[in-house]
Amino acid sequence: MRTRIFNKMTAQEVEDYLARGGDTIVIAMGVVEVHGACPIDCETAGAEGLAIAMADAMDGLALVNLPYFYPGGTVISNATVHITIRDGIDYLMKICGSLADQGFKRMYLVNGHGPSLHTANAVCREFFDEYRIPMCNIGMINLQMRAARNGWKGDLDAMMYGAYKMMGQLDFMPIDPNATESHGERIPTDPAMSKFMDLYRKYGGYGATAQIYSDPRQHGGGRIFKSREELEAVADEGIEQLRTLVQAVDFMALNAALAEYQAYVDRTCKKFPRVAPKR
Repeated sequence: MRTRIFNKMTAQEVEDYLARGGDTIVIAMGVVEVHGACPIDCETAGAEGLAIAMADAMDGLALVNLPYFYPGGTVISNATVHITIRDGIDYLMKICGSLADQGFKRMYLVNGHGPSLHTANAVCREFFDEYRIPMCNIGMINLQMRAARNGWKGDLDAMMYGAYKMMGQLDFMPIDPNATESHGERIPTDPAMSKFMDLYRKYGGYGATAQIYSDPRQHGGGRIFKSREELEAVADEGIEQLRTLVQAVDFMALNAALAEYQAYVDRTCKKFPRVAPKR
């Protein structure tokens, strides 16, 4: 295929994909927030790179250009675009509903941002209740952790830089020959929040719904490269790591199982008409 990025395909290319039986789309959920020395859309770019790599692995398409969702504790920064969880759910439900009507039946939400789970999990459940189409929520951080337990070794920052190159956006990365290691340095969170969150998770709390930082530098990270050559080298390594990460998971088997599960759901809806899709 010329490209697997849905937004960059021609209408005829989309029609041809659907006509040959393709029905898989990977939807990249982004965020725009303060992130140290990184561009503020870095977790959007990371999700888009993962979406493309997954689409390659599953013979699917990747939908990008969805950068604005719930940011979480970084709302204190003037660089952070704040969208509520509820607004994100409503927006994404409309997009997924359109995609279902267009012919996509196997859908994946992917993200590189921890608090995205609050939006994505709700959409997966609400969308299933309305359309009876099961969706998968894949987080880059969770994917990385699971692959690491099986021996995979990689760097999340490098993969993010690689994603920028995959998207043809490497020119947006800052380069400064005089940059020091302190650029983008992360500082510790306030003890009050750290203590509460540690105990909250220890006693069964889930997620980070109560987080708010007291200094934008608490959500730092990334680096400013001293040369284009240095940036290119790290980005190339990141692309390799990203594709290796996806290869460490049998997404083709998951996609096949998703199709079988959809058939099971369809049979169940016929058996119990009252749970048939509302749409």
